[in-house]
Amino acid sequence: MISRGRGVCLIAVVLSVVFLCCAQTSPTHKPSLPIMPEFLTDSAATHYADSVISQLSTRQQIAQLLMVPVYSRTDTTGWSVEERWVRDLGLGGIIVMQGGPVNQRIRITRLQAEAKVPLMVASDAEWGLGMRLDSTRSFPRAMTLGATGDAELVEEFGYIVGLSLRNTGVHVNFAPVIDVNSNPDNPVIGSRSFGEDVELVGELGLAYSNGLQRANILATAKHFPGHGDSNSDSHKTLPVINQTRARLDSVELAPFKVLFDGGVGAVMVAHLDVPALDSTDSQPSTLSPTIVDTLLRQEMGFKGLAFTDALSMKGFADFAGDRPRARDALLAGNDVLLFPGDPVAVIEEVALAIKEGTLDSTVVAEKCRRVLMAKFWTKAYESVPELDEEWDPVAAEKVHMDILEASITVITNRDKCLPWTESSYSNIVVLNVSNVAQGNAFTDQLSNVLGRSHNVTPYRIDKNAEGLKRSDVSTACKEADLVIVNFLETSNRPSKGYSIHKQAVKKVSEHLQESYDDSLSTTKWCFNLFGNPYALNADWTTIIEKSAGLIVAYQDDSRTQRVVANAITGAGSANGHLPITPPNMGLNAGEGLGLWCRGELDHNRLGWNSSAYESNWGPYLSIDSIVNEALMEGAMPGCRVVVAHKSEIVLDKCYGTTDGKMLVEKTTIYDLASITKIAATSLCLMKLNQSGYFDLDDELSKHMPKLDTLELGTRTFREVLAHQSGLYPWIPFYRETLCDSIDDVSIDTIYKRIYDSELRPAGKYKYSDLGYYLFNNYLNKFNESESAIDSMSRSQIYNPLGLYSMGFNPLDKFSLDQIAPSENDLVFRKCTVHGTVHDPGAHMLDGVCCHAGLFSDAYDLARIGYMLLNHGRYAGYNVVKPSTIDEWTTRAYPGTDNRRGVGFDKKGLNPDEGTASDLASDASFGHSGFTGTLLWVDPEFDLVYVFLSNRTFPDAENSKLISMNVRTEIHRVMMEHLISKEE
Repeated sequence: MISRGRGVCLIAVVLSVVFLCCAQTSPTHKPSLPIMPEFLTDSAATHYADSVISQLSTRQQIAQLLMVPVYSRTDTTGWSVEERWVRDLGLGGIIVMQGGPVNQRIRITRLQAEAKVPLMVASDAEWGLGMRLDSTRSFPRAMTLGATGDAELVEEFGYIVGLSLRNTGVHVNFAPVIDVNSNPDNPVIGSRSFGEDVELVGELGLAYSNGLQRANILATAKHFPGHGDSNSDSHKTLPVINQTRARLDSVELAPFKVLFDGGVGAVMVAHLDVPALDSTDSQPSTLSPTIVDTLLRQEMGFKGLAFTDALSMKGFADFAGDRPRARDALLAGNDVLLFPGDPVAVIEEVALAIKEGTLDSTVVAEKCRRVLMAKFWTKAYESVPELDEEWDPVAAEKVHMDILEASITVITNRDKCLPWTESSYSNIVVLNVSNVAQGNAFTDQLSNVLGRSHNVTPYRIDKNAEGLKRSDVSTACKEADLVIVNFLETSNRPSKGYSIHKQAVKKVSEHLQESYDDSLSTTKWCFNLFGNPYALNADWTTIIEKSAGLIVAYQDDSRTQRVVANAITGAGSANGHLPITPPNMGLNAGEGLGLWCRGELDHNRLGWNSSAYESNWGPYLSIDSIVNEALMEGAMPGCRVVVAHKSEIVLDKCYGTTDGKMLVEKTTIYDLASITKIAATSLCLMKLNQSGYFDLDDELSKHMPKLDTLELGTRTFREVLAHQSGLYPWIPFYRETLCDSIDDVSIDTIYKRIYDSELRPAGKYKYSDLGYYLFNNYLNKFNESESAIDSMSRSQIYNPLGLYSMGFNPLDKFSLDQIAPSENDLVFRKCTVHGTVHDPGAHMLDGVCCHAGLFSDAYDLARIGYMLLNHGRYAGYNVVKPSTIDEWTTRAYPGTDNRRGVGFDKKGLNPDEGTASDLASDASFGHSGFTGTLLWVDPEFDLVYVFLSNRTFPDAENSKLISMNVRTEIHRVMMEHLISKEE
């Protein structure tokens, strides 16, 4: 027996020897099939195992083969028992069960402190820490992974799970489950399996295994020889697998062969009765030498660690008989005994078998050596992370959401109803089939993505759909453009009908049928099953045959709800495929219509990644600091910041007030000032340009006859839009209205003042509003209106895109309390400018001009930015061609000192020039506004940045927002974050 004093030093001494040996003998391996588990080919692990095992007694070697369960709940009663076993017996490992992540770290740390040889710590974490630990992440189950069919994504998932396990002191994951789900009534496998396709199960199982082992977490293929075709639970009884050997080879055993050949480090042997493999009556496979030693070890060539399933399960305990169970499990070929019972008695049983000659000590030594090598390879000697360290890897949320998005499966999509591309004033009713308040995440996401141009009304109708009888619900459904029925609060238990009431399916089907039969009804009905696809039985026939759309998601948590809402609106994809075949429904595994892939130019909308900004997306806190300092310095009364990255809003926050009293809200509308030039004027001109109405290098006089005799008429559209036409910056038309002899200034007078103004030579950059008055007059001839830019932008851009808040003269549509005031004007209007355009010249043109006058909330402005980023397409509508955007957002005069594009601003050519950060890409573009606004789009970084404020309130002379570089500093922080991520 090794003394505790010597034991404390043993690990350090052995490791120093091992690493010295490794430095002297660096192995080189040529990969070949089958791949040997990596821990068995690690020369350092070999040195370590040889060094340690030579100092262990036979009883200590036996103890290394036992793993007992430990719990990490807040109640620490009984902790000392396992600590004593570790200290006095030399116990080899533990299985961490239910508890919390902090307590688990404490528990493992205490146990490891008692261990002379580091403990091997294992966990059942098939879908991540959340399978066992509270307050941690539960990833989707394997069925959802199967729906993605994406091995690369599943490997990344495995790696993330592996990192989270290591972060909580775990070395072995009892995953992946590679049972082929061939029996819909299986009570214990079901959603834990990747599906029914043998090849897919093997491919994804290997991917999951490889991901875990990238993190040096030992992966465990289970449940050998295959638990998928059982109709009973081995926790309760001994399931019988009545299949031929040929069938077992081609289905149950095939995925195990893939993982064994691929280098999986461990396997878990199930408690099954498989007559075709072992004819012994009611013998658990765990105790069968024919199954474990002959089949697993010899025929299939598995060399890694073999774990028994828990020996406490009734499938083992009630059928093992009176034999020495631990001895026979080891003789069968297993290496490690899980839940062995009293380890003192088990060690005594195995030691007695060695003494009596029924078990060879060399067999125990060989198994112990494998365990020690696995311990070294999994870095069991490393300290458990500190209690305050994060256990969830940085990339966990992205991988989680990617899995959900890739899994969403579209079963029906008649007339391409999905994604829903109706943009203007669409009336949507959401029916949540649930007894509890679920579905809020779905409704919120739907509303956020679609915007205020859609009316989304949710109703909870209970699990039995009794709520459909209410008159308000019935009327709402009849008047809706789209009815979405969400089946929520589901389960994975076939014995409970997956927690979906037959009566509910019948009632919603009847309403669907009524709408379908009504020739006057234009209402579309779509259904979302947030649950197990095995629930799709004969009751769903009407829904499958007559609904406009049917989507299968595989769980009903808030993340899944948001992803489905994205798919319906076109802000996300839905390209999953059924991993199983619902019985007798005419549906088959592998089916899935798909909607679109993120990034394709089809039905795309800007999405909302609430989990990103709710969890302090990257530079969130730094942006808070910048804005709060600006508020303290009085640079503005408040502001709104929205950031979209990779087609999703990742940061969204309101700060301060609009006037010292009214808080800034997500619906607050701001005067965009000069952003009008790109969000209205440039877009309308781009449409005319690409349709051939003018060429950018046409002289103005060609299209504006009143300029025929003027030098101004020789200037081109490109020169004016790039601000190098020679026009002066602006003319204070309003000053003439201040004279006692002049009551008003006519529109013709404004244009005449521009025509008569002094013109500098063309070619030198000088920002000017005056050319945009000319464009205002030019556009008016297209619809015989004095406010053509208003009607054109509204009918051709804002209404088709569903931009409810964007437009001129907002008081025609909104109340004052929804609009931020822009100035206490003591000179011109002698009042608070609130709800009308701040720019005096635009005000004199009834609030509508091409250089100013546009109002919007931040969401709609971000949508404009994303449309430009998305090559001119949004919500299934093409605003402008990609080639037009490329030409207009590229520098108009490269090689000169003019940074401008055509209509669009670009980042500065010199430090501290322009509003955008100099870290922005050269491809980026946008515009700022005098009132304290900014829209910036960066195609290279897939970024849209919106900043809205009314820094001119109450005093337009307040230039602190500009002198403090608030907008630019926020942009800089974002760019530093994105650049650091790329590096």
